[in-house]
Amino acid sequence: MASNNTPPQYVFEIVAIEAIRKYLSVDFTPEEITTYYASMIEGQYDTDELADDMLRLLEKILVFVNSVDVSDVDLLLQSYQYFVCNYEKIGTKRNKKPMFRSILKGQPLDNTRVYKASKSFVAYAYGMRSDVSPLKPEEWTPADEVEFAPIFEAILPHES
Repeated sequence: MASNNTPPQYVFEIVAIEAIRKYLSVDFTPEEITTYYASMIEGQYDTDELADDMLRLLEKILVFVNSVDVSDVDLLLQSYQYFVCNYEKIGTKRNKKPMFRSILKGQPLDNTRVYKASKSFVAYAYGMRSDVSPLKPEEWTPADEVEFAPIFEAILPHES
């Protein structure tokens, strides 16, 4: 099916990074994790190729992380989520309140989303090394991202 309601690039990256964080902390296969996270946003977007794309991104990011010296991978991943929520690119703040549409509005499928996400992550990680990429504030949590609340509510475990 030709999808016209796939997650925007930044939503794809937020969900994929959360899947990677989960993969690094539990004993499940990458396929199980990415399929699970794709299903979590199924009600909001067409997810036909989402699990496969998240799996490809997971592999690319883990290969990169293993090739460089990262002292705290989870901090890097959380900081990247913060960055994606708040910045278009290094030095450019994200407009979270567009005038004529929702920031979470689905878009046509971008077949290059894995490539774009992996390049953005690598640029962000190298930017952190040279102190140009913003590190997440210590007090930041996904709950602070009101505009992205439907996404984080879907992908994060609920405390009861």
